[in-house]
Amino acid sequence: WHQSLLILSAQVVLPEGSKDIDVSAPFPTNQWQEVKYSHLDIAGRPVLVLEKPDVIPEHNLHFQVYYKFNNISLLIEPMMLITGFFLLFVACIAYMHTDMSISKNSPSYLAKLQWDEVQATVQQIQGIFHQCLAVHDKLETSLHDLSRTGDAKSCKAARKAADAQFKELAKELKPLLLSVQSSPQSYQIWPKLDDLVAKERELQDKLMARHATVVDSVEKKQRGQDIENRISSQQQKIAALRQEVESLLEYLSEI
Repeated sequence: WHQSLLILSAQVVLPEGSKDIDVSAPFPTNQWQEVKYSHLDIAGRPVLVLEKPDVIPEHNLHFQVYYKFNNISLLIEPMMLITGFFLLFVACIAYMHTDMSISKNSPSYLAKLQWDEVQATVQQIQGIFHQCLAVHDKLETSLHDLSRTGDAKSCKAARKAADAQFKELAKELKPLLLSVQSSPQSYQIWPKLDDLVAKERELQDKLMARHATVVDSVEKKQRGQDIENRISSQQQKIAALRQEVESLLEYLSEI
């Protein structure tokens, strides 16, 4: 005969903070303690585990568990909730009353202000250079009219007017360039801007020289092919300079 015997296991979960745990059972049992964590627990709740092998119906008896517990511990979890909500409300109030904007005396704000000024000045400078390019186009138009009408006098007048416009634009440009150069925020763009000024001045000189050469040749009634030969090298240099100026202007517009 073989009799199947049962093993009984019981777990008693006690309140967090319980101590001096003891058990009184009417029969021998295997005992040990574990820890179980639940909501808002800090140290965890003690769990008393009772195990009785070879269980028979006669073992269906009551047992008692004794422990000590301080009633003040019941206030820990409510106080944690109250404190948490209080801190949350304080944080919200502090956030609503805190000025998150950048101080007008902070280095980052001043740097941003200086950079905005540099950008505004650079836009004005770009406008002046675009006016210079428009004057270049007028000079080109006067040469086309010269080849069509042969009126050298009108062509000279156009060159004189262009020269006056170049000087006027140079006067407007000078203080703007000094403003950008003196700004600590212009260290990245100043080399490009300085190169642009140099290229534009060289382009103006080449345009005026070519214009004078063409007018002088027409007045001397030289052949068209001879005129082309005289200005071919100038023409190539002017085209290259014009492309460089436009590329630099495009670079500045993307800043």
